[in-house]
Amino acid sequence: MKLKGMIILNSSRMLLPTQHYLSMLQGLGNSQDLYSVLKIVVEMKSSLVSIDRTAYTAMADAFLACGSIDGALCIFGEIIKQAGDNKDLRAKPHLYLSIMRAFATIGDFDMVRRLKERMWPDSVGSISRSVKQEADELLMEAAINNNQVDVARRLLRRIVNGKEHFSWRSRVGLVALKIETLSGFTNSPLRPHVFPQILLNDPVEKYMIPFRESQPLGADLILENVAMRFLKDSAVPLVNDWGSCVGIVHSRDCTKMDSPLLSMARPPLCVPCSTSLEHVIDLLLREKCEMVVVVKSGNMYEGSYTSSSRPLGVFSLGILSEATTNTANTHDERVSGAAPPGKDPEARGRG
Repeated sequence: MKLKGMIILNSSRMLLPTQHYLSMLQGLGNSQDLYSVLKIVVEMKSSLVSIDRTAYTAMADAFLACGSIDGALCIFGEIIKQAGDNKDLRAKPHLYLSIMRAFATIGDFDMVRRLKERMWPDSVGSISRSVKQEADELLMEAAINNNQVDVARRLLRRIVNGKEHFSWRSRVGLVALKIETLSGFTNSPLRPHVFPQILLNDPVEKYMIPFRESQPLGADLILENVAMRFLKDSAVPLVNDWGSCVGIVHSRDCTKMDSPLLSMARPPLCVPCSTSLEHVIDLLLREKCEMVVVVKSGNMYEGSYTSSSRPLGVFSLGILSEATTNTANTHDERVSGAAPPGKDPEARGRG
């Protein structure tokens, strides 16, 4: 029996009943066994076990680990009700944050906001600066998951102003990256700097690759015959027998090995050669595409290719990635040729 195997022994005697139940709740929560967690909670409430703040918190954490927000809310509501008569049962900020994380993930902005507001007057113990920062970050995450981009952008500005740094790989970093992607350059709260050798006001024609050099594939080719191409390129233009661009295939859309490429292609996004690089990058981010086709004339927002506009070239996010690599290599060369930090104060300041 699963629960029997989770009984914890300490030398020759069993742990106290409350400790035993808490250990089982933690183990069952980690294994996401919601049914067994519910059985333990019912058993604890029907027994003579003393249920204190730690026990209530363990119950709520176990429900959250199993993905049951409703179960955690029931326990949380019981804590609030019991705390009216017993101040020792008031929840600590940890529990507020745990429930806020769950609601932020599903985009329940109002619930996260209410929990954040009530954490100060209703919780017990000190609220550290890191707890306050995470509460602000969770509110921002709830906003972006609720498609409230403007609200999330305002919250991000506030977070950036009060935070010295954060990792792009952290939870707040991933949310900030999503906001940046949806905001584009015009509304970016982080004022992005692209690359030294690229000016956003320049026409895209200056940075495009000639269409022939992009090595377009025939639209009627079968994927299994050219599959290796998509290991190298994330997006490839397609042409018909007359050399007109009829689509762009993204590697993530290549799901049917025995189908022609055209069946998996997206309509090509076309921009006139005079379009600024800033607008092209915004278009790529907004449409979630890797590549645009550059033509002599046309409407960059029409999203389709017309045979009267011959393709001049392509511009892709891969070109920006290459610029990143080139910039990094140039920086490494400069650093390797620099004087030691102790002999060059200016170089030490740049480091």
